Amino acid sequence: MNEEQTDSQQTEIQEGVENAGHAADTVQVGRTPGDVLRTLPSEAQSRGTRFVSAQAMQAKLFSVYDAAAAAEDALALVQEQLSLTLNRNYYEADEIESMAAQLDTLLALESLGLSEEDLAPEDDLVSED
Repeated sequence: MNEEQTDSQQTEIQEGVENAGHAADTVQVGRTPGDVLRTLPSEAQSRGTRFVSAQAMQAKLFSVYDAAAAAEDALALVQEQLSLTLNRNYYEADEIESMAAQLDTLLALESLGLSEEDLAPEDDLVSED
């Protein structure tokens, strides 16, 4: 890894840690946990890269941890992603968007009192006659 990449990664880590507290506050004022995750690609792009470091991803995941705790499935998703960051270096924007959408969906389902199983089509409802 060259010196420029190392400096960029260190800056990203520091910004991610500093922004983690701010992001947690932001969740409470109308933004969803998924929206907080969605800020990562634009932050990376402003630094001239399309990749988001695993450390920055960890910081954002920790910032939405309390909000995700509202739903068992959402919390499991965040915990799983935190574990995965230990074995990765970078994330791409489409991965983050997919994860953010899934997190928001799980939290929305919980707020409605539904689970993923409630939305699954039931074979018993279709008549073969």
